[in-house]
Amino acid sequence: EDLKEEHYMLKEILEQPETIKKAAEQNEQKLLETAMEILRAKNVIFTACGTARYAAIIGRYLFSKIAKKFSEVIMAHEFQYFIDSVDKDTLIIAVSQSGETADVLEGVKKAKENGAKIVAITNVENSSLARMSDFVFYLNCGPEIAVASTKAFTGQLVVLYLLAFATINKIQICKIKLKNIGKKVEETIIKNDETLKKLAIKLKDKRDFYFIARGIDFAIASEGALKLKETSYIHAEGMPAGELKHGTLSLIEDGTPVVVICPKDYTYEETLNNAQETKVRGAFLIGVSDEENELFDSWLRIPKVEEIFYPLLTVIPLQLLAYYISVARGNNPDKPRNLAKSVTVK
Repeated sequence: EDLKEEHYMLKEILEQPETIKKAAEQNEQKLLETAMEILRAKNVIFTACGTARYAAIIGRYLFSKIAKKFSEVIMAHEFQYFIDSVDKDTLIIAVSQSGETADVLEGVKKAKENGAKIVAITNVENSSLARMSDFVFYLNCGPEIAVASTKAFTGQLVVLYLLAFATINKIQICKIKLKNIGKKVEETIIKNDETLKKLAIKLKDKRDFYFIARGIDFAIASEGALKLKETSYIHAEGMPAGELKHGTLSLIEDGTPVVVICPKDYTYEETLNNAQETKVRGAFLIGVSDEENELFDSWLRIPKVEEIFYPLLTVIPLQLLAYYISVARGNNPDKPRNLAKSVTVK
């Protein structure tokens, strides 16, 4: 297909307003049936790797906050070591863009043998994961070519928002809210593009980055760090902001970039306090927020939305930051060294 943008990664980042719309086109009856399974299950376990796992972690927060249902997220390659506690009262939610991730498939196979029900969230029709599952939700976002996942991540989040709202029988309300978020994603891209290009030039030779956040935003810190590692080959760490003082603070020195994801939500004040701890030690502080703060050396603006939907916005500037730094360093962000799009080996 003709590529107007310089790379597929950029094309896929820019497609995300449409991704949100397409991913929201799910069968309501199937959502409600799956929601009932979530509420009935004694144990709900997400299994995934990489970016898909960060989507699952946000799903876990959504299930807790909206459905009042506790769930667990287990890395797919570790899942087999927990299989003894999986039985017919367990619901497995397997998240995989390709539906062919070897570790995910192996865990699902063992869970099925133990009688568990399987829900798949995937982008590829008739994939191995789809064929093994009791309920399948497709992302509908078209092929994702770049190795670093962007639009599939937002698609996975959309399905998880719908499932969470389905547990309280508010699917239509969720779809209306998501439609509005799609417009805000476009706004986020436009508002930050020039700032991010300049920031990339300034920071392209840094050796370490730290991404911090709390609550539902924490997984976005990890995802932002992963995108940067994958495409720029810069060491990057994402962590809950409260963990800083348990070790990582000793690594902060003059000029160390610290990205703080702190929308004006229930995590705002505590996250800013942690950001200040890095600032007094010389950190170059990049704030991702709907509110400017004097602590920020650089501010990546996001629109104000209902607090539970911030992850769909805060991830956008971080994807673009990784992309622009990668290009500024002379890398090909579509094909990072040593990495494959679909990890089909253990």
